[in-house]
Amino acid sequence: MADGNNMLNKPFGLNIKVPTRTIKQTQETAQNTVNGLWQPLFNFIDENQAVFKGDIAKEIEKYNLMSYNVGAALRKGNTNGGFDVKG
Repeated sequence: MADGNNMLNKPFGLNIKVPTRTIKQTQETAQNTVNGLWQPLFNFIDENQAVFKGDIAKEIEKYNLMSYNVGAALRKGNTNGGFDVKG
């Protein structure tokens, strides 16, 4: 980065300029702080991706439908129905 293009490295007061190394360290610190600030949110989203994609809602809907079907069969009094336990 050229010294003249950086807004932090313009002369101030008695023509004092901030050293280039200080500018680079400031930029690195700012980037690390911003990245560290959002990292817990990104980790949470990655860990709970199934919730955000809707996989959990599909599973809940599937079990609700199964429960309803079992209840409907019981309400009918259908005793011929059975469960396939062989897989």
